[in-house]
Amino acid sequence: MLSQSSTPVLVSIRRPMNDHESMTVEVDETNETRHLVAYENDRIRETLAALPVGTRIPLEMVRLGARSNVWKVVALYGRPPQRSNPTLSTAE
Repeated sequence: MLSQSSTPVLVSIRRPMNDHESMTVEVDETNETRHLVAYENDRIRETLAALPVGTRIPLEMVRLGARSNVWKVVALYGRPPQRSNPTLSTAE
């Protein structure tokens, strides 16, 4: 059974996307930890993969399975965040 949020939820990225396309976020309002493991499309996955730890972004998610804490992101809201220092090299 899928449970869908009716409105976007503001989350903070706690662990960035790994090689298995999984990442950990925390819901700002409730401090609930969620594991994102699926994405509605490549644009959503690629956008989230590029965000650093600490980024806050509104997402709409659906729970995958009734007994697990894994989620699918079905929508992103707002503009992508700007990098705080665009002069930093991405080849660190």
